Amino acid sequence: MLNLTPYILLLPLAGFVALGLLGRALPRMAISLIGCGVVLAAFALAVADFIAMLGVAPDARFSIVQPWTWVISGSLKIPFGLLSDPLSAVMLLIVTGVGFLIHVYSIGYMADDPGYWRFFSFLNLFIFTMALLVAADNFLMLLVGWGGVGLASFLLIGFWYTRPSAVAAARKAFVVNVIGDFGLLLAIFLIFKTFGTLQYSSLLRGPILIIPSTFGPPVLSHPALSTSSATITAIALLLFVAAAAKSAQLPLHVWLPDAMEGPTPVSALIHAATMVTAGVYLVARASAIFSASPTALAVVGIVGGATALFAATIACVQMDIKRVLAYSTMSQLGYMFMGEAAGGFSSGIFHLTTHAYFKALLFMAAGAVIHALAGEQDMRKMGGLRAKLPRTFWLFVIGGLALAAVFPLSGFWSKDGILSVVLERARTDGGTGWYVLYGVGLVTAILTGFYIFRLIFGVFLGTYRGEPVAAHGAHGAADDARDPLRNVREVGTTMMVPMVILGILSVIGGFYGTPWNDAIGTFLEPSTHTVNMGIPPGSGLFLSGFALGLVTGPIGIAIAWALYARRQPRFAPSRNPLVVLLQHKYYIDELYNAVFVVPVTSIGALWRIGLEDGLFGRGSSGLGQVVGGMSKGLRRLQTGYARNYALAIFIGAALILVYFVVHP
Repeated sequence: MLNLTPYILLLPLAGFVALGLLGRALPRMAISLIGCGVVLAAFALAVADFIAMLGVAPDARFSIVQPWTWVISGSLKIPFGLLSDPLSAVMLLIVTGVGFLIHVYSIGYMADDPGYWRFFSFLNLFIFTMALLVAADNFLMLLVGWGGVGLASFLLIGFWYTRPSAVAAARKAFVVNVIGDFGLLLAIFLIFKTFGTLQYSSLLRGPILIIPSTFGPPVLSHPALSTSSATITAIALLLFVAAAAKSAQLPLHVWLPDAMEGPTPVSALIHAATMVTAGVYLVARASAIFSASPTALAVVGIVGGATALFAATIACVQMDIKRVLAYSTMSQLGYMFMGEAAGGFSSGIFHLTTHAYFKALLFMAAGAVIHALAGEQDMRKMGGLRAKLPRTFWLFVIGGLALAAVFPLSGFWSKDGILSVVLERARTDGGTGWYVLYGVGLVTAILTGFYIFRLIFGVFLGTYRGEPVAAHGAHGAADDARDPLRNVREVGTTMMVPMVILGILSVIGGFYGTPWNDAIGTFLEPSTHTVNMGIPPGSGLFLSGFALGLVTGPIGIAIAWALYARRQPRFAPSRNPLVVLLQHKYYIDELYNAVFVVPVTSIGALWRIGLEDGLFGRGSSGLGQVVGGMSKGLRRLQTGYARNYALAIFIGAALILVYFVVHP
């Protein structure tokens, strides 16, 4: 089978190296062509790889390229291998396809930035590391891509390094993700100790056999696996620690909202479409291991459901346009984990693909608004923009409808697929926990419709509530206070075209995963070992669930319409205790600051004062003074006179003679 994965990786790597070394001296047109061209070429190869995969039997859609052996140490042998299978093919299409559109969008958004060449170099680095993560054929190479994505994210979040808030956000993201990296590292150690190999082909395909007709413990053929279910649970939970950190799930979610300090294209690329979905990919890739541990799947479901509801409630009161979308991303990632926890691994990946379309669109549209308002992000200082930004408004509405899962847009099919597998799991197991999780999914869907249209109505309807907008590139306020939006214009073609393409995908991008034609689920089956395809269409339970899915999003939109569209939106501070709690994000950041940050910094201060400045500092300086004093004394003996040296020799010989007389 055709495997173009090595070339897909080499292209963005070449772009990163070229722009990193030569970008400062290149004109902006050349930077744009290199930065966007290598990703477009990688996307074309990913499409060719995908089409070639469709031309072979499902069982044959698996190919590994191993150009050399990377690590040899005792019984550990790790080849540098790149995997091409249905799951990696879907992920590479998303990474390179959506990544290319965001690269094009960045041409307009970052046009005036002095670090233009550096930005595109970092974007290419991210595409390379993310592609390596999803194309690795073993857990050690996965770790390399995993860490590389964290590095690229750190560089892009802190791209505007002159802003203290951006530097702090980048540092916070890096530290929290290192916690997940440590969990992944421990899981790799345990996998090798248990199985003696880190290869996917040995661990996740042949040796582990899962019976898809039952939700009980699957039949396992691997001897090491069958000897200790506790070991498998430990491996799965450690893998999920890594997934939770990268995908911003409770309690490792605190980095994602602050990551909005980066440029808006970074938010669209890393924190909506690709990087944060790495955790969802990891659980799907290791579906055989997770399926072997019902306990681990229960933990994934609980954390995913709690995060989905937690983030949706916070998004309902946020005032920053990008932070609303950031908490929305957390919530939708929770949905994906809910689907995977119920055994519908392909449903989680399906929602990953549709989410990439409409969330990247929403971030781009938000960036268009911010760009038009000269950097303003506070919803309280917006309003009345529909007449000035009509195309951005309608694209925002399309993205909002898809996010709210309104029929028949893409988000409806993927969200409904997740709720279907959760409901089927509840019906099969008969446990109340799965029914509770299904209810959480419905409530979250209502909240999603509310918060996204609260944003849309508050930004585009009513009257403008901000200061007059200066002309692009000008300083100071607009010169016509009678029309504060006089200088507001739609974004240029380079920013609008990617938004239009994503808008089209947000409308039609879900038809490959309908209950009657689950093409993506069938395609992913060889990779994900999906054991739950949802409720069979046509049954009474299916019709009931489908009807509930139809009304949840519109209910939230109707509430937002009543509160924010039928009268002038008001975002005045509220004294309601619940609203205050949500505005402070349940005080999680304050709790972490009190429990972790303050004690660690206090210990660091005591260490610095007591040991570094005290014992080590003064001790080393005191030792230096002693040595210096001794050297001064010894220098006095070096007079340069022969008679003094002869006298010293005579005295020394006399002392030796006296010693032997006293001690014969």
